[in-house]
Amino acid sequence: MNLIKALQEKKNFSQYEKELADYILEHSEEVIRMSIRDLSKSSYTSTSTIIRLCKKLNLSGFKEFKINFSRELEAEYKQISKVDANVPFNSRDSMIVVSKKIAELSKDTIDLTQQLFNDQLLNKAAKMIMKADQIFAVGVSNSFVKLNDFHLKMLRIGKYVHLVHSQPDQVFLATNATTRDVAILLSYSGTTAEIENIARIIKRKKIPMIFISSNLNCYVAKIADVIIPLPNQEDAKANISAFSSQTAIFYALNVLYACIFKMNYEENITSRELRKKSYLHF
Repeated sequence: MNLIKALQEKKNFSQYEKELADYILEHSEEVIRMSIRDLSKSSYTSTSTIIRLCKKLNLSGFKEFKINFSRELEAEYKQISKVDANVPFNSRDSMIVVSKKIAELSKDTIDLTQQLFNDQLLNKAAKMIMKADQIFAVGVSNSFVKLNDFHLKMLRIGKYVHLVHSQPDQVFLATNATTRDVAILLSYSGTTAEIENIARIIKRKKIPMIFISSNLNCYVAKIADVIIPLPNQEDAKANISAFSSQTAIFYALNVLYACIFKMNYEENITSRELRKKSYLHF
């Protein structure tokens, strides 16, 4: 018998048994380590209700239930391989299954993103940033948050990334930049209006441009000097949250930072330690 399915369907369960089934599904990992008295206390259910539920599941008692339930959980975990990026979990999943599905989705996303990279691409992007007089970055909403994290990392190696939140101020960044600078534009969809507007200014001023996106056919991708591609797994209209896209963006920016760090590795290690000592002394 499929215990997990039976607990989800709750056929012929009393009200108390339904509540117990919900508790077991929501605390599956904990339940398999509990005694019957522990479960009774934690779920505010009598031991007799637990026994009756086990009998309805055609089991001799709670010990047999735990053995079979544990086996089913292990089998279910092993089946978590390909997770839908738009709807990675459902209402019937236990909390631990949700956590495992998000972990699997994150790993899949990072693997897919990494496969899109190559040495020539990363070298070119890192060198553009290293030789620029000034670096400025543009993104909106979640993309802006990820760029801010990149900005903080870059500060640790003495590189300042100009980053402002408001769209009018982002325009000022672009209009004040020169051909000796570099622009990093980030848009997962590639169709963000604010990003397109900035890109037009950058193109007109002939400022070197790095574009990070999953859309390689959009206007900005066609005019960028370097495109750092992201896997296109999400549908903005169908997803319940940007789990995959945000993981991909965070990974791509971390890789870009690591490549920049590597180009002056010994110097960055030394200066990082000096800054730390200076800060602690202060």
